[in-house]
Amino acid sequence: MILLRGYIVVSVLRGVGLALAVLVAVMTGFDLVAQLNDIKGNYDLSGAILYVVLGMPRTIFSVLPAAALIGSLLALGNLAVHRELIVMRASGISSWQLLLSVGLAGFALSVLMVLLGESLAPSLSAYADEMRTRAMREDVGTAEGKATWLKDGDRIFSLRRQTGEAGYRGGVLLFELGPDQALRQIARADTADVDSAGRWVLSNYGETMFLDNGVTSRTERQSTQTYDLNPDLLALSIVRENLLDTPSLQRYIRYLEDNGLDARRYLIAYWTRVADIVSVVLMTILALPFVFGGLRSAGTGARLLVGLIVGLSYYAIGQVLASGGEVYGLQPLVVAWAPSSVLLLITIVAVARAR
Repeated sequence: MILLRGYIVVSVLRGVGLALAVLVAVMTGFDLVAQLNDIKGNYDLSGAILYVVLGMPRTIFSVLPAAALIGSLLALGNLAVHRELIVMRASGISSWQLLLSVGLAGFALSVLMVLLGESLAPSLSAYADEMRTRAMREDVGTAEGKATWLKDGDRIFSLRRQTGEAGYRGGVLLFELGPDQALRQIARADTADVDSAGRWVLSNYGETMFLDNGVTSRTERQSTQTYDLNPDLLALSIVRENLLDTPSLQRYIRYLEDNGLDARRYLIAYWTRVADIVSVVLMTILALPFVFGGLRSAGTGARLLVGLIVGLSYYAIGQVLASGGEVYGLQPLVVAWAPSSVLLLITIVAVARAR
């Protein structure tokens, strides 16, 4: 039984590896074509290729659930076509034992997903985004690797991203000069984002104005400002959820909650990450009842089509719910776990019918 279980696990992992290679190649090709339109300044073709390569771990993390279903369908379908599954069942191997073997392969894939999400994907993606932004902007300077400085007219910006005990947070400093090049304003904010109108939304904002008759200052929990800077520059300071590993994401959520700031976006990202890891196991198990059922005698094209429909539907629904949940203020747990819950229900019903 151990040999058969290992054979099934290896077959499934081989199929998933093939499906993953195809999906990543397609997504990487699209990314590279998109980057070709942004080549300028010091950002040349080699830089675009390096940016895409560094982003591959994040791409793998994103498409792994769909690849798990497609690859499992192809691998188990080949076993069914060659009557290997029938021989296994005739040898006394129960459906539950087959499910356990397939589940072990799914567990191995979930471990891979955890490793990617905790190390390579966030760190390499963050480095790639910062490298791309610096190469595209010739007026970006760095001070001791801790702050990025750039000038826009009479304004000088310092964009910072740092990690500390209080959490992973970014920062923005603004120095505005007057006509005589005298300092007219100093402003700061803990975090920054860009709204749909292209305005900068600054949280925990404070500013000091130096006037002819004195000095004035004010603070706001959230302030909206209009700057001419490219929104891409926020990648140097904004805390993006997909560029954080899970511990850093948890620390940043605590930081936002402790300071009365909106953490919904990051809570959705955190629980979606956990749900996606669980969905890899469910996707792998779901392939077995499909193969036992109507896809037992189907061709490779039919199994591939079913896998693409289910996998891409899961991905699309998750993206729509994540965006809608942030806009309409839905509960992060509901938004993140809804696609996986539906997938779990489908898996249970399919397994029960295939017994």
